[in-house]
Amino acid sequence: MLILFCRVLLSIAGLFVFFLLDQLSANEFAKLGVLLAALLLGVGGALNAWGCSDGAITLLLRIALPVFYLDAAIKGFLRGYFGMRPNPNAVLQAMFATDQAETAEFFQHNSLALLQAAGWFGAVTAAVMLADHCLQRRQRMRAMVPGPWQRGFAAFMCVFLVLLHVNTTMRRENPLLFWPLRYQQYDAQLEAMQAMQRALATKMASPPDWQVRYAGEDAHTVILVIGESTNRASMSLYGYPRATTPQLDAMRSQLLVFNDVISPASSTVESMMTMLTPADIGNPTAWMAKPNLLMLAEAAGYKTFWVSNQARNDGWIGLLAGEADESDFINFGTGRGENNFDGNLFQPFGHALRDEAPKKLIVVHLLGAHPSYDMRYPSRFSHFDKQRDTVSAQMASQGRSAWIRNQRDEYDNAIRYGDYVLGNLIAMTDLAKSDRAASLLFVSDHGQEVGHSRNHAGHSASDKSGYEIPMLMWSNRQLGQSNVARAVLESRPYQTDKLDATVLGLLKIETRYYAAHDDILSNAFTPVPRFMNGVRYQRGAVPPQAAGRQAILR
Repeated sequence: MLILFCRVLLSIAGLFVFFLLDQLSANEFAKLGVLLAALLLGVGGALNAWGCSDGAITLLLRIALPVFYLDAAIKGFLRGYFGMRPNPNAVLQAMFATDQAETAEFFQHNSLALLQAAGWFGAVTAAVMLADHCLQRRQRMRAMVPGPWQRGFAAFMCVFLVLLHVNTTMRRENPLLFWPLRYQQYDAQLEAMQAMQRALATKMASPPDWQVRYAGEDAHTVILVIGESTNRASMSLYGYPRATTPQLDAMRSQLLVFNDVISPASSTVESMMTMLTPADIGNPTAWMAKPNLLMLAEAAGYKTFWVSNQARNDGWIGLLAGEADESDFINFGTGRGENNFDGNLFQPFGHALRDEAPKKLIVVHLLGAHPSYDMRYPSRFSHFDKQRDTVSAQMASQGRSAWIRNQRDEYDNAIRYGDYVLGNLIAMTDLAKSDRAASLLFVSDHGQEVGHSRNHAGHSASDKSGYEIPMLMWSNRQLGQSNVARAVLESRPYQTDKLDATVLGLLKIETRYYAAHDDILSNAFTPVPRFMNGVRYQRGAVPPQAAGRQAILR
């Protein structure tokens, strides 16, 4: 029994290595350690006390340790990639609302980080297994007949193991139950959304309680372009040294360029669930009880279009897109594959522009700069490959790896192609019928960390680059402000969980769900505190999560 205690401590020491490497939080380490100890002392102790061969205990260890260590390695990788443990909806939706092609791209883009996680898993598992083999040999030399107290203790630990799983929190930490339970949680949320969509669709026939009234011109077009993974820090429109946005730079005088906007989350689904619905950071489930942006537009007499380069069956977003009168997805079968460039949206977008409906809301959902970056642009847009300039020199001086510098080059290429796409969308709108008022609002769902703060390329909930996004507006009508007034307007601090208010204002829709103080274009706009991963956001400040992570490992 003493040797079994030693084997248990050795097994927990393996988990402790993952804790020291910042792969597990202290809370996760404690819970996994208790579960592992209860399993080995309970089941292993019972096998030992009731005279089973030592091989049975060894088999239990050979099964349990890789499962617990693999769980720790996966959690560590996801923590590094998302900047948070894999419990929040942001991570669950990013993992489960995906497809085969996007999964392949994810593995390709993060191959180095995945190899590192696999390396730690293999090294820790092998080291613990080797040490356990030595203890096992010693146990054979000192074999003893188990006494009643040993059987009683083993029985107690077995009961304790069962009682641990009565507790919801501990049950969810069991590596064998962790992912099935979280998928069940995601599936339940999706089912709730479907039920709510059906309920709201029934209300759409007669929504008097929404108090919807249109107060605009007879002919009106509003275009909402949603970028993907676009960080304003890599746009020359916002002062970036590389010429990544030449078309937008050329039309700067025709644009409102908001320079202090952040996203509500660092992932697509979680951001859009608040951007296009009455939900916000303080009340993230409000979309389940109140009409979304498309529903309100249709109630006001708008014909709605959803034009997308994302996958059609994209979980919650797919359900939202289904609310549109017309939807056109150009991504057939290959998910976020490399052959689906955003420029392919020009044709369906032109079709929506030519539609004769007097009032139109057109939502354009881009693939933008979603990893893998090199799959987001044609080869002719490889402007910055292996570029030797101030950006590359600065990154080298900051200690960014060659791989991260290459990722930045590819990311900047994707931004430049995105500039080409957005510039053409604006030009197409400008060339459309001039007798109707038209506005185009562009905003990204979230940002991307590509060597801005650390050696990381991808989504990040722990770096401000994962949240600081571009937002700009074009209109074929005079904006009407003086240069000073425009500068004040462009500097308004904003978080896009309130974006639905701004779009409702553009649509000239009056409704009980419109809050003028949340509309960045309204004279009644009132700034409110903004939050990044649960911490109050301050422009220019390094988030405490990111600072801690840089000091520890990355």
